[in-house]
Amino acid sequence: MNKALQCDAVGNNATTFLPQRTKVVEFTFIFDHLDSSEVFLCGDFNQWSPQSLRMIRRDGSGRWEKRLTLLPGRYEYRFIVDGKWMSDPHAPAEVPNQYGSCNSVVEVRL
Repeated sequence: MNKALQCDAVGNNATTFLPQRTKVVEFTFIFDHLDSSEVFLCGDFNQWSPQSLRMIRRDGSGRWEKRLTLLPGRYEYRFIVDGKWMSDPHAPAEVPNQYGSCNSVVEVRL
């Protein structure tokens, strides 16, 4: 008999274990850039896909936001602003990348 399943007298299957639920955090990335018309967020959380996470401009201002649901952990990221890669000037940390520039770093916590 499969250890993952237990049959009752009627023949219905009931799982004997449930997958452990992992807590996630809703995290908002913010980028202030008044003169931009399009901003994307890229990082190791989306395999550095350049156009998968379009940021939203708030109230016609220069504030761009993107809210993600992430597992707690350390993430490297950058912004693509009107086609140009940019680091986050307000990031708590930066690390060099293989392209001779820096990735911004954020630690997401519960």
